[in-house]
Parts: sequence; structure tokens; C-alpha cells
Amino acid sequence: MANLLRLAKVNETPGFPLRASTLYKWKHLGKHKKLFVQLGGGVFVNLDKLDAVIAKGGTK
Repeated sequence: MANLLRLAKVNETPGFPLRASTLYKWKHLGKHKKLFVQLGGGVFVNLDKLDAVIAKGGTK
């Protein structure tokens, strides 16, 4: 099972490396498409894939 965090809760998560606004922008632009999962009306971030993107230095 994927490790998911609701995008709307990102700014409430202590120590999270990115702001929700950055992730919303990435989603809108289609950047790092595999990070995002849409379930029902919610958008979630796959934390395992986010860790991989950060490890590769792909957050720019």
C-alpha cells in the first residue's frame, strides 16, 4: 500500500520538505505526475515517490 498524505494537510505536517502551494503548482503543470494520486475528491501525495524525487535532486 502506498504511503499517502492528503495534499490539503501538507502545511500542517511538521518537517514536511515542501509547501502545499509548490505541490499544487507541480500538479497543475504536470510535473512529477507519479507523485499525485486522486481518490474520490481528494488529491494525495505518494510519500515514497516524493522521497525518491528528493533523493535524485529533482525538486527544482
